[in-house]
Parts: sequence; C-alpha cells; structure tokens
Amino acid sequence: MDLSSLNDNQRLAVTTTEGPVMVMAGAGSGKTRVLTMRIAHLIKDHQVKKDNILAVTFTNKAANEMKERIAKLIDDETDRMWVSTFHSFCSRILRGEITRLGGYTRFFTILDDEDSNKIVKDIMKERNIDENPKKFRDWISRKKNYGNLPKLGPLTLEYFDYVYDEYEKHLKDNNLLDFDDLLLKTIELFENHPIVLDHYQDKFEYILVDEFQDTNEVQYKLLKLLSAKNKNIFVVGDDFQSIYSFRGAKIENIKKFLDEYKNTKLILLEKNYRSTTEILEIANAVIKQNPNQIEKNLTSNDKTGKKPIYKCFENSKVEKGFIIDEIKKLLLDGYKYSDIAIIYRANYVSRGYEDLLLKYQIPYKIYGNISFYSRAEIKDMIAYLKLIVNHDDDFAFLRIVNVPRRKIGPTTISKLTDIKNIQETSLFEAIDVLDNDNLNKFKKLILELSDELNNLKNLPDIIDIICEKTGYFDELKRLNDEEVAIDKINNVKEFKSYIARYKYDGDDPLDSLELLLYDLSLLNENDDKLEEEDAVTLSTYHQVKGLEFGVVFLVALEESIFPSLNVVTDKDIEEERRVFYVGITRAKERLFITSAKTRFLFGKETDMIESRFIKEIDKGFYNTLIKKSDKKKKVLKEPKSKSDSKFSAGDIIQHDKFGFGVVIKTDGENAKVAFKQEFGIKDLNLNHPAIKVIKKKN
Repeated sequence: MDLSSLNDNQRLAVTTTEGPVMVMAGAGSGKTRVLTMRIAHLIKDHQVKKDNILAVTFTNKAANEMKERIAKLIDDETDRMWVSTFHSFCSRILRGEITRLGGYTRFFTILDDEDSNKIVKDIMKERNIDENPKKFRDWISRKKNYGNLPKLGPLTLEYFDYVYDEYEKHLKDNNLLDFDDLLLKTIELFENHPIVLDHYQDKFEYILVDEFQDTNEVQYKLLKLLSAKNKNIFVVGDDFQSIYSFRGAKIENIKKFLDEYKNTKLILLEKNYRSTTEILEIANAVIKQNPNQIEKNLTSNDKTGKKPIYKCFENSKVEKGFIIDEIKKLLLDGYKYSDIAIIYRANYVSRGYEDLLLKYQIPYKIYGNISFYSRAEIKDMIAYLKLIVNHDDDFAFLRIVNVPRRKIGPTTISKLTDIKNIQETSLFEAIDVLDNDNLNKFKKLILELSDELNNLKNLPDIIDIICEKTGYFDELKRLNDEEVAIDKINNVKEFKSYIARYKYDGDDPLDSLELLLYDLSLLNENDDKLEEEDAVTLSTYHQVKGLEFGVVFLVALEESIFPSLNVVTDKDIEEERRVFYVGITRAKERLFITSAKTRFLFGKETDMIESRFIKEIDKGFYNTLIKKSDKKKKVLKEPKSKSDSKFSAGDIIQHDKFGFGVVIKTDGENAKVAFKQEFGIKDLNLNHPAIKVIKKKN
C-alpha cells in the first residue's frame, strides 16, 4: 500500500501495528486519514480480516465517513467491518447476546433522551413529586455511570431513590434500554459471562479508538476489557480539544492509558493542514497557558495568510454591525455564505445575530438545532416501523395508537394497560381481551402493514403505504398552519429518501428494516449533516468541533460569557481555554475575534469586561482595527477609587443568596456584580458578610 503521501509521524502511526499506541493529533493534523489508512494497511499489507478489526468513534457521521474512506482505500465493501460509535457497537453485541442477562429479548427498544425524560416525568407525576424531571433524569445517568450523586437533601434523595427504582423497573418490564444501558449492559455481559468476553477478545485482534480524549470511565472500562488479551489498541485524540467534561469525558484517561498500558508508543501529529500560520500562532499562544498537558506546537503546512483581527467595540450593536459589514466584504472577495461561521459560547448570545442577519437578508442556519430525527413526524414514522417489525414494542404502540386521531383516549389506554399487566402480555396482544372497535381496527391496520412489508421489493415504499393507509398526510393537511403542514410532509418525504440511501445487508425486508431501526435509534444531534445550502452558520463552540470554515467570527469574548459565569476552579478555566482553542482552529483562512464594552443582555444594557483569554495572546499576533474617528477620540480613564478595596474588576465572588458572580466595576466599598441570568446585575457593598472572594483577577 502506498504511504508516500503521509508525513513521517503519520506514517509511523500507520505502520506501528503491534502493541498499545497513542497518537496525540493536533487540530487539522489528519487524524481521520491516519485512522483509515492504518485500517487499510492492516487489511492490505498484513492480511488481517476485516471483521477482526474494531474501530469506535462518537458519532454516526464520523463512523460513516471512516467507512467511506476505508472502502476507497481497500477498493472493497466495508459491510463486515466493525466501524461504529460506542453505542452502536454495544447495541450490535447485545442484539445477539442480551438474552443471557435475563428479562430481555433481542427486540429491545432503545430510548432517546426525550423518551427517557418522558418516562421520568410520568413516574414523578404519579407520585406528585414537584421537581424538575430533567434534573432527575440527569441524576439517573450520573448514578448509572459513576455510582454517585450530588449532595441531596433527605427528602430529595428519597424521591430520587423511588424514581430511579421505578424507572429501572419500567425499562426492564417493557424491554427498553436507554443510551447508558447499552454500554453498562455490555460490560455486565462481559463480566458475568467470560465465554462471551473471551470470544470478542479473540475476534478483535486490533482495536482503534477515535477522539480518545472524549472517553468516559465506562467507555475506558469497556476498551480495557476488550483489549486485555491482544493489547493491540490504538487510540488517537488531542488533549488540547477535551471539552466535554459536562458529558462525563475524562481527560485523565490519557494519563491513565499511559500508566496502565506499559510500553505505549506515543506519537505526536503537529503539522496542521487546515489553518494558516497566523491563525495557528493565536491557537498556540492560547493553549500553552494550560499546564499538565502533552506539549505540542502546531505548525502550518507552508500556508500563510492575513493576521487575525481582534476588536473591542463600544457596544454589542456596533460589534454586530461590524460583522455584517465584514460578511459583505468577504462575499466581494469571493467567499460564499457557507464559508462563514459565527461562533459563540452561550446560546442566548445568538438571538441578536439572527435578528440582524434576517434584517439584511443574509441566509443563515443554526447548527445543532433540533435534530431531524427528533421531529415529531419523523418519530411517528419510526414508531410505525418499529411496531410493524415488533408488535410487542409498547413504547412505539403508545406513541402512534392515536396518531392520526382514532378516538382512542387515556381511559381506553388505561384499561388496556391494566389487562396487559394482569395477562403479562403486550399492549398489542391485550387488544383481543378488551375488544374495543377502534383498537381492533388499529390492530388490523398494523397487521396489514406487516403483510405489505413482507411483500415489498422496494423498502422505502413502506413510508408511502403507512401514510396512505393511516391517513397521516390528511391529518397534517388539516393543521391550521399550512406552511407547518407542508414542512412536516416534506420532512416525511426526506425520511423516505434517507431509507432509500441506506445500505442494506441481504434482501429480506424485515431483517433490513430491523437493522435500519437499530441505527436510527442510535442517531444523535451531531449526526445530522449540515444542509448543503449557501448560508452562514451560527453555532456554539461545542457543536462545531470537528468542522472547519474559511472564515470564523468568535464573538462576545467577555468575562461571564467566555469564560462562563459557572466557571470557578482552575480546572474549569483550563477546559474553557480548550473550548476557545477549538473555536480558533475551526478557521482555515480568516479569523475575527470580537468583544464589547457593553452588551444588551436579559433586557438591559450591561457593562462587560474583556475576556482574560484575550490578554493571554501577544498583541503582535493580531491586528486591531482603528478608524480615523477613533484616533481623534480622547480615551477617558476611569477615576481612581477614593478608598482602597479588597476587590477589583474581574474578581469572582460568591454571595450567600445570589451564588457566583463577576465584579464588573468598583467604587470604593461598592461594586456592580454580574450574577446568573435569574439575578442579573446587582449593586452591592463589598464589605457585606454575605460576600467572599473566590478567585482574584490575574
């Protein structure tokens, strides 16, 4: 296999096939290329069988991209290859093995976050627990993954224990798994059934892991179990881009790997093929402020360009006007709207940019908005497909038994549920006992759809048949808003197109649909590709990780926005700095960074302080815009306080009632302090006993 296109370190990463290998790959350094070429090298040059290689990543989009690249490199199909997300890999294992755990069938249903939250909400409603269901659902996930909870009061803990037990019982009784269960049940299977673990340890001679810095404790444990025998494990990631601790990612796994896998070969990829030298100078200047990391220095592949621009504006209105003007100039320079991204730390910042883009008729899209597969009409179609495949899927049954409306109300469903529980059967089978005309018609409809499926030659046609036999489109057309109805109908048609593009194994329509449904269950919000349209992208930093743009605007670089007001510890600040680094390295050719002295937030004009991250960048690395009118203005200096204060602007304080806040301005013993959204800006006496310093401004 020809590896001449790789640089020296990339080639070393591809050809070091035996034993544990860790590749620390800087942004834009070609890590996906290295991963895919390594797999192709194993197959073509070492004659390793395709199904003896396991490669795991975090999104279906990334997994599919890897498969496509590998197929081209080996000039063969990747149908037998195990290239997938962690969750999809575990789902595939459990489909064949979960019956060993008892109480589950291979037709288990995978819940998304919305469905899980609904179950928790219903449990809490039955017990009249007046708490936030999403918070309880987050605690359930935390307990499953880490075995601990935040400090809870006795009553809250009692409520939580009840909700947790009922949630787990509901899932098992209804053959349901949430996303956490996919990994946890696989580990349980491996630990309790050594013969199964032994089989998969022998099977996967080589294991490759993408975005290793984003793995959590459970994922690390799973990888350790699988690699214990052969120890041919290859992990690639970047400690500079570890930004998902709020999802459980453990940057500590990098050090843990180096400690536990002796004689690990550590390889650095420092040549960046994305950004100009000038942009990388800014990125390196920012990230070097973080201690305790594997030292890397990104260098550009002989690509130079314009210096990044930083400007602090008088107010956010002027800042937004500047960005609109620059977008217009960029278009004249030959850039498309789709080459441009406006990136912000907090979602609430985006509203002002949306309004202005609309005003100037600049097309835009918000990346990371509601997933296509989370839309109600798509979930309805998926529920129909699930019930057609598996009549015992009670969760799918409940979603569409009255969609479109069939005069099947809560009372009827309650009676049906009672019969189901007494008879220990499914809701679908319980229909025969209740003998309700509307339910009987529904059951007959599902059975007819199942027959239609078995006789289909073209699987996507099942969507047309569902919509025709159920009257789904007719129901949508009766909506008051014609535009919404058309949009929903078009979404269903696009879903049919997705099914048409799906790659199937074999000709059996039932088996094909079953595999399709498993894959759909594992999609998440990052799996929707950016629509192929010419529009400016608006996004948070976290949503655009892995993407790149010709021009990037990083906006609202101010204390309490970036770094966030919730950031207190040094460890928190380090992660925020990594988030900033990720934003900078999305830019290929042009980078603009902006801040404002005042910003209209939460209904009022608020004084802001320039982000500390700006001060960490040598001024020689960027240009500052100065208009002629600015040169003539005299800079007004803030009057010095008449009396000394232990506080200064930029300090982080804690108030007994308002929580953490940032000091905006001081005047002797008094100060303006910015707290969280619900409290806003407060004028306080800093000598008050309710206030204490958490962190002094550097």
